[in-house]
Amino acid sequence: AETAARIAEENASKKAEDIAKDRYGILPVIQSSEKTGRTWTKISELTAATENDVLVRARVHTTRATGRQCFVVLRQQHYSIQGLVFVNDTISKQMVKFAAGLNRESIVDVGGVVKSVEEKITSVSQQNVEIHIDRLFVVSNSLARLPLQLDDATKSKQDEAEEGPSAHVNQDVRLDNRIIDLRTVTNQAIFRLQAGVCRLFWEYLTSKDFVEIHTPKIISAASEGGANVFTVSYFKGNAYLAQSPQLYKQMALAADFDRVFTVGAGTKRMPLVRRVQTFFPSFSCRGFQYSSSSDRVCG
Repeated sequence: AETAARIAEENASKKAEDIAKDRYGILPVIQSSEKTGRTWTKISELTAATENDVLVRARVHTTRATGRQCFVVLRQQHYSIQGLVFVNDTISKQMVKFAAGLNRESIVDVGGVVKSVEEKITSVSQQNVEIHIDRLFVVSNSLARLPLQLDDATKSKQDEAEEGPSAHVNQDVRLDNRIIDLRTVTNQAIFRLQAGVCRLFWEYLTSKDFVEIHTPKIISAASEGGANVFTVSYFKGNAYLAQSPQLYKQMALAADFDRVFTVGAGTKRMPLVRRVQTFFPSFSCRGFQYSSSSDRVCG
């Protein structure tokens, strides 16, 4: 009797008019044919002081349905926030079910009101607020089954040891699906640290009157020993990957540039040292100063 009543209730709810049918769904392909005039808000900007209606485009990190409500964690790069969809006068059960069925890593447009929370939400970056979602549209739907899950790819060896047996993402899986792997918080942080180091290097040297130069990366002959260079096919002949910008820095100094620097990739082909058999970031600077008391050139 209870099962029959539950089935009857479900059928009745399906037949009932969906009061939120215009508030959710899957959008057609965006072709940028018109300007919408909409104002987007970044997740990183959402704080307790932003208690108003916002529009956010983000990826679906996780979903969790409990009864008549659904929690949706939204992610932009390494920032994340919790969203909440719950049945009320304007939100239907169908909309909550739609939110619960979103595929992870799908891109969605979310509209709602930012609300402060009593207890911090430790699983996201914006811990003091959440979005009460009243509009939810899928922009780009991802596959239901992805080759790797970001939560698994983010786990450290210590986490795996503490949690016991769990899904482990091997290196070959990461490299075969590098686009997804780069979305992890760890990789996002690594690339931002690298960018920050490059920016500080550039700012400091330019403040000291260094000139940034861009040197060739493909050369016609080995400049630092033919045994340690990478050979590439170049039209009908061979070319070589430059090992370092050393030669070009010296040429620039002889051309009276005085102080020069470059940031780029270097190459090393050393069979006995496997860690440096490929490209690596290179910071390189060189300068000369003419002494006023003599004709010597000081490095």
